[in-house]
Amino acid sequence: MFVALRRVHVAASDFSRSRRFYGETLGLPEIGGFEKDWVEFGLGPVLVKLTPLRPGEVPARNQVALTLSTADLEACLSALKERGVTVTRGPMEEFTGRSAEILDPDGYRIIVFHSSDLHPDEEYVPMSEVDEKVKEKIALLRAKDKGKAPPVKPPAPVRPAAAKAAPKKAAGPAPKRPAPKKTAKPAPKKAAPKKGKK
Repeated sequence: MFVALRRVHVAASDFSRSRRFYGETLGLPEIGGFEKDWVEFGLGPVLVKLTPLRPGEVPARNQVALTLSTADLEACLSALKERGVTVTRGPMEEFTGRSAEILDPDGYRIIVFHSSDLHPDEEYVPMSEVDEKVKEKIALLRAKDKGKAPPVKPPAPVRPAAAKAAPKKAAGPAPKRPAPKKTAKPAPKKAAPKKGKK
């Protein structure tokens, strides 16, 4: 039915103010837009599209949240606080990682998220491989706790370089090439006898 998650749409009561917040305060790169009608910010395959609220609409604040990933939650929150952003919730510890919440100028929730060692989603692991990935990470953590070296997975077999070369020709005598056909040369014309002078 659906093929992709395309974008998160944020409707702002003050378009210019929210554009500055997402672009300058949060530092999301603008990747497209048209005047004061809309602007898109991109950090991967899913876009954040910002538009003005339609006449008569009000922000619906606490139902949907935008999630932004970070490699260092504490450093990220410190940088946001220096830019005047208030952390409204957290940081909180969960199985999937650590998170905190901030609000945009209209009060929309934004979750700042740092994945845990056991959370594979941030590595874009296909669902078919999630269980195996979690087992690997649990084994690594247990080995680390015991002070042992983690079990080494045997490397996948590698084809030798010679096998990648062009296939060898079958052994045996080389096939005979047909001899070129001889074409008959036309007989030279005999010169007409010279007539003597009378």
